[in-house]
Amino acid sequence: MTRAAIDVDAILFDLDNTLYEPACGLLEAGDRIITDFIARRLAIPREQADRLRVRTWRRYGATARGLEVEFGVPQREFFAGSIERVPVEDYLRPRPELAAMLARLPQRRFVFTNATATYARRVLAALGVAEAFERAFDIDFAGGRPKPENEGYRRVLGEVALPAQRIALVEDTEMNLEPAAALGMVTIKLGGPAPAPPHLPLGDILELPELLGL
Repeated sequence: MTRAAIDVDAILFDLDNTLYEPACGLLEAGDRIITDFIARRLAIPREQADRLRVRTWRRYGATARGLEVEFGVPQREFFAGSIERVPVEDYLRPRPELAAMLARLPQRRFVFTNATATYARRVLAALGVAEAFERAFDIDFAGGRPKPENEGYRRVLGEVALPAQRIALVEDTEMNLEPAAALGMVTIKLGGPAPAPPHLPLGDILELPELLGL
């Protein structure tokens, strides 16, 4: 596929570890707070809580979903007691280069995240790119069904009101690209390791316009 052939009308961006550099430490801070919440909520040792956090994330795509299914913990309780308490502003600073890159894109732009709208708004504001996006599709919009469950992708397609082939998804987690590819979206894997086809590799988020052939 040539760069000029990547012709889409809308781009969905993952949030965590996609719009900011993983090295900033925000995701690790969130993981610590999530582990603390699990330990308190389930009254288990912190080491066990951390293993549970990782296992449920891998199995369900989001720890919130896993705790809901396996332990009956409401997702709203989980989010209020964990990621919505992360001091986002301690880890993120405005990224003028990201704002400039997004401004170059002629496509409609959306955030598609397994987090909540409250958390997403804080991250986008801290990065200085809140105005670059038409909307953030969050876990509540997806009906509590995180990526890679199909429900959120289908709801996003209905809301954006474009054929799947006219939408691209940019993600740092390859398993979250699979349902989008199955629906016909253009799927772009950010960072290493190199993805399997049909996903397109993207080394740096700032290189997206070049990948699209702009």
